[in-house]
Amino acid sequence: MEKNSKAIGDQIYNVIDDMEDYLSNCRTKFMSTNEIIVDRTQMEDFLRELRRKAPEEIEHARKVYKNREAILDDARSKAQALIDQAEAQTDELISQNEIMRRAYDQADSVVSMANQEAINVRESAYADAEAIRSNAEQYMDDVLSYLESLIGDAMKASSKNYEDLIGTLHMFQDRVNSDHNKLHPDDYSEEPLPEDTEDGQ
Repeated sequence: MEKNSKAIGDQIYNVIDDMEDYLSNCRTKFMSTNEIIVDRTQMEDFLRELRRKAPEEIEHARKVYKNREAILDDARSKAQALIDQAEAQTDELISQNEIMRRAYDQADSVVSMANQEAINVRESAYADAEAIRSNAEQYMDDVLSYLESLIGDAMKASSKNYEDLIGTLHMFQDRVNSDHNKLHPDDYSEEPLPEDTEDGQ
């Protein structure tokens, strides 16, 4: 069970490693060294893969729970075997009152111990299964929240990259127009310069 759980956890971490590799290889935005441009479809594929792996972790918790049930059934069988053994011993000693009384006392003690052990095993099995299920759900919730935040930041960065690029192109265009006007001042003498128009507005 532990090996299977580790294998499932490794699959999830592998997806996260792939995401980190992808992000490290993304192109940086224009005129920036910190912000990158990501492929939204690729990031959504990563997110779907993690969501697909999540049910496997939950299914593993269910299997652990079933295994605990098997342990409980084994404890019940052992308890019944102890009870049967006590009853057999009681039948053998029934000819003598004192021995019979002791046998019944011993049988009651064995039954009580067996029942308590069965209760303890059952409660432990339920508690362990619930803890595993809760931890698996919390882990996946944390991972998905982190990925959603990461994707949101990447989308905002891409939008900002586009806005910065347009602003830079406008700046270059204005500079080219200005230089072009200086080469042909007579052709544009009757028209106001872009800077004059903007100031007038």
